[in-house]
Amino acid sequence: MRRLLLCLVLSACSMGTNAPTTISAAIAGVQADLTKVGVVSVSDVQDWSAVQTSAFDANVRALQCAQKTADPVVAMIAGPVTMNLTGSFTQSGSFSVSASASSLTPVFGLQADASRTHAQTLSLPVQFVPLSALPDAEMGRAIGYAGDLIKQRQDVTDRIVSDRDELAAHVRLLSSSYDGGGSSGGVHPFVGMRSK
Repeated sequence: MRRLLLCLVLSACSMGTNAPTTISAAIAGVQADLTKVGVVSVSDVQDWSAVQTSAFDANVRALQCAQKTADPVVAMIAGPVTMNLTGSFTQSGSFSVSASASSLTPVFGLQADASRTHAQTLSLPVQFVPLSALPDAEMGRAIGYAGDLIKQRQDVTDRIVSDRDELAAHVRLLSSSYDGGGSSGGVHPFVGMRSK
């Protein structure tokens, strides 16, 4: 009888514990997924390094070859990536031993409740535009990002327009040099992001 009582008490104590997912692990997972996708930046084109220019050009060539056109449709991450994490875990349990006056046999009772809630929301605004419209789409994203600074500082507006014009010239060059040939590169989405 004591063994049964001990087993019931121990089983009530070990109803299962779950290691929570940390915020840093969730964020690192999203960053790793975005890295695997291989996004290519279209922001601040005037400050691109040779590596950034090469990555952009290779992606454009891969898109042109995959779609067999000089002006392919491109996917562009058009705004901030947001993540909403919620989660909870509650656990409760009770154990009782009783005996009635009419019976000498003890009555055992065991009750356990466990509840788990887990939700994850990821918002990734993607815009699909022809390559020729990519400079205007990036300018729209940059204007939205700059917000009220555009009204307060002319240099911000000038920089956005200058970046748009330079990206448009680069896209025209890539479009005019498309010869319809094959490409072995992978296709990746474009992203507008602030340079550090």
